[in-house]
Amino acid sequence: MLHTDEATLHQAARDYGGLVHHRPAAVLRRSGIAEISAVLRENALVVPRGAGHSLDGQAQALNGVVVDMTGLDTIHEVRSDRVVVDAGAKWSDVLRATLPRGLTPPVLTDYLELTVGGTLSVGGLGGASQHFGAQTDNVLALDVLTPSGELVSCGPAHPVLAGRGRNGIIIRATLRLVPAPETVQWHRLRYSSVAQLVADQRLLIDAGSFDYLEGQLKVRDGRRVRELEAVSHSGASLDGLEFDDADTHVTSYWDFVNRLAASEPVLREAGLRESPHPWCNLFVPDHAVEEVLRHLETEDEDLYSDFGLVLAYPLRPERISALELPAGELVFLVAALRYASDQETARPMVEANDVLTKMVLRAGGTLYLDPL
Repeated sequence: MLHTDEATLHQAARDYGGLVHHRPAAVLRRSGIAEISAVLRENALVVPRGAGHSLDGQAQALNGVVVDMTGLDTIHEVRSDRVVVDAGAKWSDVLRATLPRGLTPPVLTDYLELTVGGTLSVGGLGGASQHFGAQTDNVLALDVLTPSGELVSCGPAHPVLAGRGRNGIIIRATLRLVPAPETVQWHRLRYSSVAQLVADQRLLIDAGSFDYLEGQLKVRDGRRVRELEAVSHSGASLDGLEFDDADTHVTSYWDFVNRLAASEPVLREAGLRESPHPWCNLFVPDHAVEEVLRHLETEDEDLYSDFGLVLAYPLRPERISALELPAGELVFLVAALRYASDQETARPMVEANDVLTKMVLRAGGTLYLDPL
Protein backbone atom coordinates (compact mmCIF):
# COMPACT_ATOMS: atom_id res chain seq x y z
CA MET A 1 0.00 0.00 0.00
CA LEU A 2 3.06 2.27 -0.15
CA HIS A 3 2.92 4.29 -3.35
CA THR A 4 6.03 5.78 -4.93
CA ASP A 5 4.78 6.75 -8.39
CA GLU A 6 5.50 10.27 -9.57
CA ALA A 7 1.88 11.46 -9.62
CA THR A 8 1.27 10.38 -6.03
CA LEU A 9 4.51 11.88 -4.72
CA HIS A 10 3.82 15.13 -6.55
CA GLN A 11 0.36 15.41 -5.02
CA ALA A 12 1.67 14.72 -1.51
CA ALA A 13 4.34 17.40 -1.96
CA ARG A 14 1.81 20.23 -2.17
CA ASP A 15 -1.05 21.52 -0.05
CA TYR A 16 -3.73 24.20 -0.17
CA GLY A 17 -1.20 26.91 0.60
CA GLY A 18 0.69 26.02 -2.57
CA LEU A 19 3.95 27.58 -1.33
CA VAL A 20 5.82 24.66 0.25
CA HIS A 21 6.71 21.49 -1.67
CA HIS A 22 8.35 18.75 0.41
CA ARG A 23 8.55 15.52 -1.56
CA PRO A 24 8.02 12.35 0.49
CA ALA A 25 9.68 9.01 -0.12
CA ALA A 26 6.30 7.26 -0.22
CA VAL A 27 2.59 7.66 0.42
CA LEU A 28 0.49 5.12 2.33
CA ARG A 29 -3.03 4.80 0.92
CA ARG A 30 -6.13 2.68 1.48
CA SER A 31 -4.69 1.38 4.72
CA GLY A 32 -5.97 0.18 8.05
CA ILE A 33 -4.68 0.66 11.57
CA ALA A 34 -2.23 -2.24 11.32
CA GLU A 35 -0.60 -0.86 8.18
CA ILE A 36 -0.29 2.65 9.62
CA SER A 37 1.18 1.21 12.82
CA ALA A 38 3.77 -0.75 10.82
CA VAL A 39 4.80 2.36 8.90
CA LEU A 40 5.21 4.30 12.15
CA ARG A 41 7.44 1.56 13.60
CA GLU A 42 9.63 1.41 10.51
CA ASN A 43 10.06 5.08 9.52
CA ALA A 44 11.54 8.09 11.24
CA LEU A 45 9.19 10.66 9.72
CA VAL A 46 5.51 9.81 9.22
CA VAL A 47 2.91 12.56 8.72
CA PRO A 48 -0.87 12.12 8.42
CA ARG A 49 -2.75 13.96 5.67
CA GLY A 50 -6.48 14.54 5.52
CA ALA A 51 -7.91 16.98 2.99
CA GLY A 52 -4.49 18.57 2.43
CA HIS A 53 -5.78 21.98 3.49
CA SER A 54 -2.64 22.97 5.41
CA LEU A 55 -0.86 26.16 4.38
CA ASP A 56 2.86 25.74 5.03
CA GLY A 57 3.66 22.07 4.51
CA GLN A 58 2.35 20.81 7.86
CA ALA A 59 0.87 17.73 6.12
CA GLN A 60 4.02 17.03 4.10
CA ALA A 61 6.97 14.77 4.96
CA LEU A 62 10.31 15.52 3.33
CA ASN A 63 11.85 12.12 2.47
CA GLY A 64 9.40 10.50 4.88
CA VAL A 65 6.00 8.83 4.54
CA VAL A 66 2.71 10.65 4.13
CA VAL A 67 -0.31 8.67 5.36
CA ASP A 68 -3.48 9.42 3.42
CA MET A 69 -6.16 9.27 6.12
CA THR A 70 -9.19 9.77 3.86
CA GLY A 71 -9.82 6.02 3.62
CA LEU A 72 -10.57 5.87 7.36
CA ASP A 73 -13.87 7.74 7.17
CA THR A 74 -16.47 5.64 8.99
CA ILE A 75 -18.99 7.28 11.29
CA HIS A 76 -19.48 4.57 13.90
CA GLU A 77 -22.12 5.77 16.32
CA VAL A 78 -24.39 8.73 16.97
CA ARG A 79 -25.77 9.08 20.49
CA SER A 80 -27.70 11.83 22.21
CA ASP A 81 -24.56 13.66 23.34
CA ARG A 82 -21.72 12.32 21.17
CA VAL A 83 -20.62 10.89 17.86
CA VAL A 84 -17.77 8.44 17.23
CA VAL A 85 -15.99 9.00 13.91
CA ASP A 86 -12.81 7.98 12.14
CA ALA A 87 -10.22 10.69 11.59
CA GLY A 88 -10.62 10.74 7.80
CA ALA A 89 -14.33 11.58 7.92
CA LYS A 90 -15.23 15.06 6.72
CA TRP A 91 -17.20 17.43 8.93
CA SER A 92 -19.88 17.64 6.26
CA ASP A 93 -20.38 13.88 6.56
CA VAL A 94 -20.48 14.12 10.35
CA LEU A 95 -23.29 16.65 10.05
CA ARG A 96 -25.19 14.48 7.58
CA ALA A 97 -25.15 11.77 10.25
CA THR A 98 -26.03 13.98 13.23
CA LEU A 99 -28.50 16.54 11.87
CA PRO A 100 -31.26 13.95 11.24
CA ARG A 101 -31.06 13.37 15.00
CA GLY A 102 -31.27 17.12 15.68
CA LEU A 103 -27.63 17.27 16.81
CA THR A 104 -24.47 19.12 15.80
CA PRO A 105 -20.87 19.53 16.96
CA PRO A 106 -20.71 22.80 18.97
CA VAL A 107 -17.92 24.33 16.85
CA LEU A 108 -17.55 24.08 13.08
CA THR A 109 -14.97 25.59 10.80
CA ASP A 110 -16.38 27.76 8.03
CA TYR A 111 -15.41 25.16 5.41
CA LEU A 112 -16.88 21.71 6.07
CA GLU A 113 -14.89 19.64 3.55
CA LEU A 114 -12.02 19.21 6.01
CA THR A 115 -11.36 15.99 7.90
CA VAL A 116 -12.01 15.54 11.60
CA GLY A 117 -8.42 14.45 12.22
CA GLY A 118 -7.09 17.36 10.20
CA THR A 119 -8.77 20.14 12.17
CA LEU A 120 -8.21 18.39 15.51
CA SER A 121 -4.50 18.32 14.63
CA VAL A 122 -4.40 22.12 14.47
CA GLY A 123 -7.18 23.28 16.82
CA GLY A 124 -10.24 24.07 14.71
CA LEU A 125 -11.86 27.47 15.26
CA GLY A 126 -15.08 29.05 14.10
CA GLY A 127 -17.65 31.71 14.88
CA ALA A 128 -19.01 29.64 17.80
CA SER A 129 -15.60 29.37 19.49
CA GLN A 130 -16.55 32.40 21.61
CA HIS A 131 -18.89 30.04 23.47
CA PHE A 132 -17.38 26.56 23.11
CA GLY A 133 -13.65 26.98 22.49
CA ALA A 134 -11.85 25.17 19.70
CA GLN A 135 -12.94 21.89 18.19
CA THR A 136 -10.17 20.31 20.26
CA ASP A 137 -12.01 21.48 23.39
CA ASN A 138 -15.04 19.40 22.40
CA VAL A 139 -13.30 16.02 22.16
CA LEU A 140 -14.43 13.42 24.70
CA ALA A 141 -12.07 10.56 23.81
CA LEU A 142 -9.50 9.51 21.22
CA ASP A 143 -7.94 6.44 19.69
CA VAL A 144 -4.37 7.37 18.76
CA LEU A 145 -1.39 5.67 17.18
CA THR A 146 1.65 6.89 19.06
CA PRO A 147 4.88 7.75 17.18
CA SER A 148 6.11 4.26 18.07
CA GLY A 149 3.04 2.65 16.44
CA GLU A 150 1.18 1.69 19.62
CA LEU A 151 -2.61 2.07 19.54
CA VAL A 152 -3.90 3.75 22.69
CA SER A 153 -7.30 4.94 23.85
CA CYS A 154 -7.08 8.18 25.79
CA GLY A 155 -8.88 11.24 27.02
CA PRO A 156 -8.84 14.71 25.51
CA ALA A 157 -5.58 15.79 27.17
CA HIS A 158 -3.38 13.89 24.70
CA PRO A 159 -0.76 16.11 22.96
CA VAL A 160 -1.90 14.79 19.57
CA LEU A 161 -4.61 17.47 19.72
CA ALA A 162 -3.24 20.57 17.98
CA GLY A 163 -0.01 18.59 17.57
CA ARG A 164 0.03 18.95 13.77
CA GLY A 165 0.51 15.21 13.33
CA ARG A 166 3.91 15.16 15.07
CA ASN A 167 2.77 13.63 18.39
CA GLY A 168 1.00 10.64 16.92
CA ILE A 169 -1.86 10.03 14.51
CA ILE A 170 -5.53 10.42 15.43
CA ILE A 171 -7.39 7.29 14.32
CA ARG A 172 -10.81 7.84 15.86
CA ALA A 173 -12.46 10.58 17.90
CA THR A 174 -15.48 10.80 20.14
CA LEU A 175 -16.93 14.29 19.74
CA ARG A 176 -19.41 16.17 21.86
CA LEU A 177 -22.80 16.98 20.33
CA VAL A 178 -25.35 19.63 21.26
CA PRO A 179 -28.90 20.26 20.01
CA ALA A 180 -28.98 21.78 16.52
CA PRO A 181 -31.49 24.47 15.57
CA GLU A 182 -33.66 23.92 12.53
CA THR A 183 -33.23 27.51 11.37
CA VAL A 184 -31.00 30.49 12.16
CA GLN A 185 -31.37 34.25 11.85
CA TRP A 186 -28.41 35.45 9.80
CA HIS A 187 -27.44 39.14 9.96
CA ARG A 188 -24.83 40.84 7.76
CA LEU A 189 -24.07 44.15 9.45
CA ARG A 190 -21.99 46.76 7.61
CA TYR A 191 -19.84 49.49 9.13
CA SER A 192 -18.13 52.69 8.06
CA SER A 193 -15.08 52.12 10.30
CA VAL A 194 -13.00 49.38 11.85
CA ALA A 195 -13.54 50.96 15.27
CA GLN A 196 -17.31 50.51 15.02
CA LEU A 197 -16.96 46.91 13.81
CA VAL A 198 -14.67 45.96 16.68
CA ALA A 199 -16.77 47.82 19.26
CA ASP A 200 -19.87 45.85 18.30
CA GLN A 201 -17.96 42.57 18.43
CA ARG A 202 -16.84 43.40 21.96
CA LEU A 203 -20.39 44.31 22.93
CA LEU A 204 -21.86 41.12 21.50
CA ILE A 205 -19.28 38.77 22.97
CA ASP A 206 -19.87 40.32 26.40
CA ALA A 207 -23.63 39.89 25.99
CA GLY A 208 -23.22 36.31 24.73
CA SER A 209 -26.53 36.60 22.89
CA PHE A 210 -25.38 35.56 19.40
CA ASP A 211 -24.37 32.01 18.62
CA TYR A 212 -21.91 32.89 15.85
CA LEU A 213 -19.76 36.01 15.30
CA GLU A 214 -17.30 36.73 12.50
CA GLY A 215 -15.95 40.09 11.40
CA GLN A 216 -14.76 40.59 7.81
CA LEU A 217 -12.80 43.16 5.82
CA LYS A 218 -12.82 42.83 2.05
CA VAL A 219 -12.69 44.71 -1.23
CA ARG A 220 -15.66 44.18 -3.52
CA ASP A 221 -16.23 46.08 -6.79
CA GLY A 222 -13.46 48.47 -5.82
CA ARG A 223 -15.09 49.33 -2.50
CA ARG A 224 -13.82 48.47 0.98
CA VAL A 225 -16.39 46.57 3.03
CA ARG A 226 -16.43 46.12 6.81
CA GLU A 227 -18.96 43.49 7.79
CA LEU A 228 -20.03 41.48 10.80
CA GLU A 229 -21.84 38.16 10.43
CA ALA A 230 -23.97 37.74 13.54
CA VAL A 231 -26.05 34.58 13.67
CA SER A 232 -28.66 33.69 16.25
CA HIS A 233 -30.52 30.44 16.84
CA SER A 234 -33.27 32.23 18.76
CA GLY A 235 -33.70 35.72 17.28
CA ALA A 236 -31.34 37.79 19.45
CA SER A 237 -31.75 41.56 19.34
CA LEU A 238 -29.51 44.03 17.46
CA ASP A 239 -30.40 46.87 19.84
CA GLY A 240 -27.49 49.09 20.85
CA LEU A 241 -25.24 48.20 17.91
CA GLU A 242 -23.55 50.86 15.75
CA PHE A 243 -23.84 49.38 12.23
CA ASP A 244 -24.76 51.53 9.22
CA ASP A 245 -27.02 49.06 7.40
CA ALA A 246 -27.86 45.38 7.46
CA ASP A 247 -29.23 42.41 5.57
CA THR A 248 -31.14 39.85 7.60
CA HIS A 249 -32.71 36.58 6.57
CA VAL A 250 -33.76 33.27 8.07
CA THR A 251 -32.24 30.11 6.63
CA SER A 252 -31.82 26.48 7.61
CA TYR A 253 -28.98 25.61 9.93
CA TRP A 254 -27.49 23.31 7.28
CA ASP A 255 -27.56 26.00 4.59
CA PHE A 256 -25.74 28.37 6.92
CA VAL A 257 -22.98 26.04 8.09
CA ASN A 258 -22.50 24.72 4.53
CA ARG A 259 -22.59 28.17 2.93
CA LEU A 260 -19.05 27.97 1.49
CA ALA A 261 -19.93 24.99 -0.69
CA ALA A 262 -21.22 27.39 -3.33
CA SER A 263 -17.82 29.12 -3.55
CA GLU A 264 -15.96 26.00 -4.70
CA PRO A 265 -17.11 26.04 -8.36
CA VAL A 266 -16.63 29.82 -8.47
CA LEU A 267 -13.00 29.53 -7.34
CA ARG A 268 -12.36 26.72 -9.80
CA GLU A 269 -13.83 28.71 -12.66
CA ALA A 270 -11.58 31.65 -11.72
CA GLY A 271 -8.55 29.34 -11.62
CA LEU A 272 -7.96 30.02 -7.92
CA ARG A 273 -8.84 26.67 -6.31
CA GLU A 274 -5.48 25.07 -7.11
CA SER A 275 -3.39 28.26 -7.18
CA PRO A 276 -1.23 29.48 -4.23
CA HIS A 277 -3.09 30.69 -1.14
CA PRO A 278 -0.78 32.82 1.03
CA TRP A 279 -3.01 32.80 4.10
CA CYS A 280 -1.84 34.17 7.43
CA ASN A 281 -3.55 33.31 10.75
CA LEU A 282 -2.67 35.18 13.93
CA PHE A 283 -3.99 35.65 17.46
CA VAL A 284 -4.11 39.37 18.22
CA PRO A 285 -4.49 40.88 21.72
CA ASP A 286 -7.63 42.94 22.15
CA HIS A 287 -5.67 46.15 22.70
CA ALA A 288 -3.99 45.83 19.28
CA VAL A 289 -6.79 44.52 17.07
CA GLU A 290 -7.99 47.90 15.77
CA GLU A 291 -4.47 48.93 14.81
CA VAL A 292 -3.88 45.61 13.05
CA LEU A 293 -7.15 45.79 11.11
CA ARG A 294 -6.52 49.40 10.11
CA HIS A 295 -3.09 48.32 8.86
CA LEU A 296 -4.71 45.62 6.75
CA GLU A 297 -7.09 48.20 5.29
CA THR A 298 -4.12 50.24 4.04
CA GLU A 299 -2.72 47.33 2.03
CA ASP A 300 -2.90 47.38 -1.74
CA GLU A 301 -6.18 46.02 -3.06
CA ASP A 302 -4.27 43.64 -5.32
CA LEU A 303 -3.23 41.68 -2.24
CA TYR A 304 -6.80 40.36 -1.94
CA SER A 305 -8.41 40.23 -5.39
CA ASP A 306 -12.17 39.73 -5.72
CA PHE A 307 -12.11 36.65 -3.49
CA GLY A 308 -9.72 37.45 -0.64
CA LEU A 309 -10.74 38.84 2.73
CA VAL A 310 -9.70 39.35 6.34
CA LEU A 311 -11.51 37.49 9.11
CA ALA A 312 -11.62 38.66 12.72
CA TYR A 313 -13.13 36.30 15.30
CA PRO A 314 -13.45 37.37 18.95
CA LEU A 315 -12.36 34.61 21.34
CA ARG A 316 -12.32 33.95 25.09
CA PRO A 317 -8.88 32.47 25.92
CA GLU A 318 -10.14 30.68 29.03
CA ARG A 319 -12.30 28.48 26.80
CA ILE A 320 -9.43 27.33 24.57
CA SER A 321 -6.92 24.92 26.08
CA ALA A 322 -4.69 23.47 23.35
CA LEU A 323 -3.52 26.66 21.60
CA GLU A 324 -1.06 29.33 22.64
CA LEU A 325 -3.00 32.59 22.95
CA PRO A 326 -2.00 36.11 24.02
CA ALA A 327 -2.69 37.21 27.57
CA GLY A 328 -5.99 38.93 28.30
CA GLU A 329 -9.68 38.26 28.66
CA LEU A 330 -10.37 38.76 24.95
CA VAL A 331 -8.31 38.04 21.83
CA PHE A 332 -9.07 38.03 18.13
CA LEU A 333 -8.15 35.48 15.51
CA VAL A 334 -7.17 37.65 12.55
CA ALA A 335 -6.78 35.75 9.29
CA ALA A 336 -5.64 37.37 6.04
CA LEU A 337 -6.98 35.06 3.32
CA ARG A 338 -5.29 35.90 0.02
CA TYR A 339 -5.63 34.22 -3.38
CA ALA A 340 -2.75 34.39 -5.87
CA SER A 341 -3.01 33.44 -9.53
CA ASP A 342 0.57 32.07 -9.60
CA GLN A 343 3.86 32.06 -7.68
CA GLU A 344 4.78 35.52 -8.99
CA THR A 345 1.63 37.19 -7.68
CA ALA A 346 2.01 35.23 -4.42
CA ARG A 347 5.37 36.85 -3.64
CA PRO A 348 4.08 40.30 -2.52
CA MET A 349 1.33 38.57 -0.55
CA VAL A 350 3.92 36.53 1.38
CA GLU A 351 5.89 39.72 2.03
CA ALA A 352 2.75 41.45 3.31
CA ASN A 353 2.13 38.49 5.62
CA ASP A 354 5.67 38.81 7.00
CA VAL A 355 5.05 42.49 7.81
CA LEU A 356 1.72 41.63 9.43
CA THR A 357 3.22 38.80 11.49
CA LYS A 358 6.03 40.97 12.84
CA MET A 359 3.54 43.67 13.77
CA VAL A 360 1.32 41.23 15.67
CA LEU A 361 4.20 39.54 17.48
CA ARG A 362 5.53 42.93 18.61
CA ALA A 363 2.09 43.65 20.06
CA GLY A 364 2.17 40.43 22.10
CA GLY A 365 0.26 38.25 19.67
CA THR A 366 0.92 34.65 18.75
CA LEU A 367 0.81 32.44 15.66
CA TYR A 368 -1.89 29.99 14.67
CA LEU A 369 -0.76 27.29 12.24
CA ASP A 370 2.89 28.33 12.45
CA PRO A 371 5.28 26.75 9.93
CA LEU A 372 7.21 23.72 11.15
